[in-house]
Amino acid sequence: MNMKRIIIFSSLFLISSCVKPVALDSSVLDDIKRPAEERVQDDSRKAIDVYTFMGVQPGMTVADLWPGGGYNTHLLSRLMGSSGRVYCMMGFYGSGRYDMLDKIKTRIVEAELNNVEVFDKPSDLPLGSIDVMVSIRNYHDAKPPRDQLLKELYDALKPGGIIGIVDVATDHPDWDDDTHRLNEQVVIDEFTTNGFTLEGSSDMLRNPDD
Repeated sequence: MNMKRIIIFSSLFLISSCVKPVALDSSVLDDIKRPAEERVQDDSRKAIDVYTFMGVQPGMTVADLWPGGGYNTHLLSRLMGSSGRVYCMMGFYGSGRYDMLDKIKTRIVEAELNNVEVFDKPSDLPLGSIDVMVSIRNYHDAKPPRDQLLKELYDALKPGGIIGIVDVATDHPDWDDDTHRLNEQVVIDEFTTNGFTLEGSSDMLRNPDD
């Protein structure tokens, strides 16, 4: 069966039980071409731990969904190495996509992220090509209904591929307009309704005071 999986961090979700985590090279965090304002976020964002939980391995084809300024795109590019690829997908439907495009393209050139390719929208991603998709603190910005988005992400994953979701959560039963957050169970239900299987979740990023 062609199963695609989600991992959720609650602020984080999902890992495939068939992937044995490998030690990722944390020295990428010390890359001098990374902006100083990003490096001070490393302790709280725990990027290496997050990628490991998601099953990211060097040489894979990974996608950074709606990458903002490129924090994860940069790290994933270094981790994937010359034998891997990073697809930088600029926007979800309804979320906007062009505000950071020039910044991302400039960063790719200046930091020599030579294994990164930019895509405008989910339907442009090559079918069945991606091992792991990374969605960091942005799924809540995709405007409902999200079924078309999820179909296109599903189609772009390889059989057995993974999408890992990191997002802020709320106890509100659906969308909380006051805090700009989405309920975790809503995310799980949307993905499982569209053919994904939940493989796991983690509290590694949860803040009990948040």
